[in-house]
Amino acid sequence: MNDESIEVTSASDAADSDVHVVGGGLGGLTAAALVARTGHTVTVHEGRSRFGGRATTDTKDGFRFNQGPHALYLGGEALGVLRRLGITPTGPEPRTKGARMARGHEVSIAPGGPLSLLGSRLLGWRDKFDLGATLAGIGRLDPTRLASQSTTEWVEDLSARPRVREIIHTVIRLATYTNAPDVLTAEVALRQVQLALGDGVIYLDNGWEQLVDALAADPRIRHAPADRISELPDAPAVIVATGTPESTTALTGTEFDTGPSAEVSVLDVGLSRPPRHDTVLGIDPPMYLSNHGTPSGMTPPGASSVSVAEYLVPGTEPDRGRLRSFLEHAGIEPESIRTERYLHRMTAVSAIATAEHGGLRGRPTVDIDQRAGVYAVGDWVGGRGHLLDAVLASAEDAARAAVDHLERRPVSG
Repeated sequence: MNDESIEVTSASDAADSDVHVVGGGLGGLTAAALVARTGHTVTVHEGRSRFGGRATTDTKDGFRFNQGPHALYLGGEALGVLRRLGITPTGPEPRTKGARMARGHEVSIAPGGPLSLLGSRLLGWRDKFDLGATLAGIGRLDPTRLASQSTTEWVEDLSARPRVREIIHTVIRLATYTNAPDVLTAEVALRQVQLALGDGVIYLDNGWEQLVDALAADPRIRHAPADRISELPDAPAVIVATGTPESTTALTGTEFDTGPSAEVSVLDVGLSRPPRHDTVLGIDPPMYLSNHGTPSGMTPPGASSVSVAEYLVPGTEPDRGRLRSFLEHAGIEPESIRTERYLHRMTAVSAIATAEHGGLRGRPTVDIDQRAGVYAVGDWVGGRGHLLDAVLASAEDAARAAVDHLERRPVSG
């Protein structure tokens, strides 16, 4: 696992690289690996003592916790990029059979398939019929037609029934990690729901550092000393993969017109026994509990773990007590808790794609204005994907642009 400090390349070798990548998260490492396989030399600069960024996995009392609940979409852009690099992620699908939904103090079967829809106490018969028909038709819709429509507007068009709209918004929060339906483009909301209902997701064996380790192990990638980077390296091409629009602006001097960030608060809990329910979705409060101890290497023998996250409305102050209350409400008995790790406020999406900006095509491109040979990577960059899908899609685009820039340079002498 990538718990050790970064092994650095000699300063002279690092300085001579064709491409310098600033940021050693999954975006930066992916961009570096894609550049390296073209034969160009590449150096990754990381300001922290280890690679990974939001994909690091921490160990506490024998339990391994990701930076909040993470899932890899099997039909998304990221898996395609990883496979083109020869990386095939491993891990199980979430245990969604018997999933529950909570509204207030009521916890009932989540209305997913036909049988659970019939058995759920959360909806009346008319609501059940309307929800079933709505979910059946979602796969045939074209997300690009919704780019300039907000998620709120789209969901209102989908159903006139308030209880049905509540459940659709709950599913969208789960699929997007975003609780800003008045701002979020319906294009992203629909794409993510289609991915979730289509090929689905997996949780990664040994945590998300499975991917970090696979990418960082590429022997062709040079690693610069772990100093904090305050200015762009002097290099033929530079890829900035520092995570947020603000940190990219600080390095490049270029301002970006983006949407707001999406944040969550998270309580990860190590348990002495399996939870009563593997999945509980909160309609109100807007929370999500999932058994993240199912992949291999995540818990001590015989133990289990869950993550509970609150999708924060912009401006909402996180509260650990709310997460604890939801844990108990979802059936987690306090005496079964062996350890816990709290993330007060975590960025889930650096800048969401908005209806106001025209959806995914309205996000900044990898090319940075007035900075030839400098390119951006992040979950807020490019016209493909959301969450990790956007990160790795933009990494692929930035790597391709950097290599093209190198090959267009005049040959000296």
